[in-house]
Amino acid sequence: MKNNQKIIFLIRHGNTEFNEKKLFRGHFDVPLDRTGIEQAEKTGKFLKEINLDVIYSSPLNRAYKTAEIIKEYQSGNNKIEILKEDGFIDLNFGEWEGKGYDEVKSLYPEIYNQWIREPFKITIPGGESLYSAQNRAWERLKKIVTENTGTYLVIVTHRIITKLLILKMLDISEAGIWKINQAPCCINIFEYNYGTFFVSLLNYNFHITDMKDSFFKID
Repeated sequence: MKNNQKIIFLIRHGNTEFNEKKLFRGHFDVPLDRTGIEQAEKTGKFLKEINLDVIYSSPLNRAYKTAEIIKEYQSGNNKIEILKEDGFIDLNFGEWEGKGYDEVKSLYPEIYNQWIREPFKITIPGGESLYSAQNRAWERLKKIVTENTGTYLVIVTHRIITKLLILKMLDISEAGIWKINQAPCCINIFEYNYGTFFVSLLNYNFHITDMKDSFFKID
């Protein structure tokens, strides 16, 4: 491979207690639960034969711990670094953070309904718009693929951020955001070449669960 060619492993972090309780997470620094740690370990085992060059991670604990576990399985690859990247931090859910979906729906009925129907048209109270989050994550990704000389790059981030980046990499319209499933510790693989992203794999999580058990689940 030439130096301008990259393989990007875009990975959502493992499960947390907030996932189980269906609470908005955002910048709330909730750790991985036992299931999340097991998912991260299975992800590390799945990637262990690939000599990764670098891991970029959201600074939040649930993402960084996932990155650390992936690194642990890179036996003999002592030079690999984990770099915290604020650009990949989760969407700031402002006043919604720590609240359940039903509670938010009750307290903010109009905004919540628009979040479901047209999420790019709102800014969450006290929080951030999807445009803002997408722009910061996208700018950071473009800088990484053009400046990093490695070939195999890992990005560990959050459900909303992976969705926003996938939209940009594939030139998908805003309406597609809820049509992209992203399971905990799923792996998305993109090739970067000739200044363009090419998708190889989306929402792969069969390293964690049986295929039949992965269908019809809310991501």
